[in-house]
Amino acid sequence: MTLEERKAYIQAVAEEVAQGNLSLGGAAKQLRENVLGLSQERFAKACKISKRTLSQLEVDSSNPTVATLDAIFRKFGLMVSLAHLSPVALNAAAAKKKKVGFGVPAGTPARPPSPSPSKPIEGR
Repeated sequence: MTLEERKAYIQAVAEEVAQGNLSLGGAAKQLRENVLGLSQERFAKACKISKRTLSQLEVDSSNPTVATLDAIFRKFGLMVSLAHLSPVALNAAAAKKKKVGFGVPAGTPARPPSPSPSKPIEGR
């Protein structure tokens, strides 16, 4: 793979992650295998993480730290960052949160009302 092909491949993988079509673990595995051609053991050593940590990340069975993600993706000139969701993705995420019980049910106050500042609070 030429340098330009590598850059294009890395960018394509990053875009798949940004679009939500590929997990960070899947991206790490694809980049490790297709760009570097390294085993998990050799790549983990290069990133100064354990093989187990890398293995779990690649199959999306862990909650890696930002430092771990940074150690992996910096090898490809990438960094972990926040990005705005498209309106469609944002609406889908909101609907999913509501479906699984995140957020506040309609008609329920988000927090208990605070005492009125004009009324003294007993015990003070």
